[in-house]
Amino acid sequence: MKVSTNVLRHFLDVPSDPRALRELLDDVGLEVKRVEPMDDGGTRFVLELLANRGDHHCYEGIARELNGRLGRELRTPTVTSLEVGESPHPLRTETPLCLRYTLTLLERTGPADATLSAGALAVLDGAAIHSLTAPVDATNVANLELGQPTHAFDADTIVGAVTVRTSVAGERCLPLFQEESVELPVGTLVIADDAKILAVAGVIGCEESKTTDATTRLLLESACFDPVAVRKASRALSIHTDSSARFERGSDPERVLVGAGRVADLLAEAGWARRGTTGMVGDHVDPGRVIPLSVAATGRFLDVAVDAAEVSERLGRYGFEVRAHDQDSDVLLVGVPSWRLWDVAFAADLYEELAKSIGYNATPVSLPPVALGAAPSAEARRKEQVEEVLLGQGFYEVFTDGFYGRDVLELLDLDEAHPLFAHVQTQNALDRGYSFLKNNALAQAVQAVAVNERRRTDDIKLYEWTRTFHPLDEPMGERRERDRPPCTERPLLWAIVMGTDQHRTWAHSERAADALYLKGVVAELAVELGLGLSIGQADPSHPLAHALHPGRQALVLLGGEVVGILGEVHPAVLKRARIKRARPTYLEIDRSALYAAGSKPTFVEPSSTQHVTRTLAFRLPRGVEAGAVASVLHASGSDDLVRVHVTDLYDHGDQTRSVTFELLWSDATTSADATNHQLQELVAEVLGQYGSAGVEQR
Repeated sequence: MKVSTNVLRHFLDVPSDPRALRELLDDVGLEVKRVEPMDDGGTRFVLELLANRGDHHCYEGIARELNGRLGRELRTPTVTSLEVGESPHPLRTETPLCLRYTLTLLERTGPADATLSAGALAVLDGAAIHSLTAPVDATNVANLELGQPTHAFDADTIVGAVTVRTSVAGERCLPLFQEESVELPVGTLVIADDAKILAVAGVIGCEESKTTDATTRLLLESACFDPVAVRKASRALSIHTDSSARFERGSDPERVLVGAGRVADLLAEAGWARRGTTGMVGDHVDPGRVIPLSVAATGRFLDVAVDAAEVSERLGRYGFEVRAHDQDSDVLLVGVPSWRLWDVAFAADLYEELAKSIGYNATPVSLPPVALGAAPSAEARRKEQVEEVLLGQGFYEVFTDGFYGRDVLELLDLDEAHPLFAHVQTQNALDRGYSFLKNNALAQAVQAVAVNERRRTDDIKLYEWTRTFHPLDEPMGERRERDRPPCTERPLLWAIVMGTDQHRTWAHSERAADALYLKGVVAELAVELGLGLSIGQADPSHPLAHALHPGRQALVLLGGEVVGILGEVHPAVLKRARIKRARPTYLEIDRSALYAAGSKPTFVEPSSTQHVTRTLAFRLPRGVEAGAVASVLHASGSDDLVRVHVTDLYDHGDQTRSVTFELLWSDATTSADATNHQLQELVAEVLGQYGSAGVEQR
């Protein structure tokens, strides 16, 4: 909202220094976004108003908020009281969404080109609103001064009764300032006559009933509508006006006649006379909300010594009516004014008003007393262990949205047959970029790399604790719809790297942060957490397999179960993400796997006898992991086979490599013949499992 300091001073004595006034506005929660000089020597403030305070959208509301701090005399325009009686035009309401609606008839008695007074036009100038005609100007001025939107219809264009109702299917209207009519969503709150729509209630009037220079009879509308109904209509039509901004935050049902009276007074100065009484419909009844407020509890909350007299005086500045409780001297009964019915319901709301009146900077700064906190849970400790490993490797934690847009389907090239095509969708997303709950983290990891590459960041190590959301596949009939959750959630940890593993130093040369590097990170996590995490052969059926390089990916296993995947991002995905130079590598692991119970290696006293060692060498084709062969050897050996590890590797250059394994037995009493016999059994087991894949003993 744009506010003129010169106009504001008609309502309240505020600081003359614009800087001091700006600080005061900011301090009471009316944020000043911009300051502009005005031709009349004053200053125009552009304010960012609170989303739940419709009463702030006028000079009276702003002055009242400032007066809560200043405690001075609040001045408001004198308004002639309107007499409610027989409506000057047939009037009815057919919906409870209209709390109160009035019609007042005015006839022109002066010249057509008469204008409002200079003081009223100054109000328009302060809001940077151009003067149009006297009726339009008067409604704008009353709204700016008192916060009550009104609208003037040309009475001679209305056919039959004025009806407040909701729209039906296929109904259209022609809003002001638009060239084509628009179709109204069913159930939109409208003002209509027997032939057409006169206005979208609380949002905007229509062209067929607008006033012109030839208008001689006005029907002045002043009303209070349901805030949600106005907000839905404004969003559906993409029409945002000063009126809708006021109504959708909750207007004052008791100010309907006041607003109409102010317009009638302004137009009287421009040659318009009120005829007859004012018609009114609507079933609104003031609830008379009263909130008990303990003075002692208020003092404890604010940490300020206050008494009942001070509390009553400060709340009175905001328009609250305060009286003592008949039975408890510590309790005050606070009556909520009609313009605060939408946002004040509890004692905590009154604490906020008092804090603003006193000033947050004037209250003590202290920490509340707290008892000793609970010991961290096992999961919290495990998470710290994981992060110690990642931070030690130079990773940075990031936070991504739980939503993304349809462009992810194109980024990952997902068709309808792919398991990641199905998403939980939002029905009312204001931004298409937030229309899907994410069912994978790879897309956002790739987008994070793209952003960093555009900023010329070559070395990237990012991780995030997040969760993905997956729609349920079971038929709706198997459980009642109200008991069915919308999806399942999968907590996970993902990481992505690009560039080098660490910066070059005199003691360390650079190497690529690739799939082998992330394999080492998984191994370090396995040691730190005491888990049997291992790397397994890639599986093309994994949901993310198609988005990773087919020859540079692997599964993460725990106890033989798949708990994650790692691999270099597929070049096609990088091309669609417009990543040109980087070759990022991605890792994700189920959080439940990282939180699984583990065991740290314990100290084993060395044997007093020499261990027995033997070596076996196998020729392995590409695609057969040395770790998988080592696992077979270890699992098939005797109980005293305590270690199997790789001691030598030779690449033949023909897509095969020779790998030498060293086996160590702890029982030195076993005979050489028994050991050699066990070696033959181990070789047979390996060839039995991998011989068909091309594995040979050397």
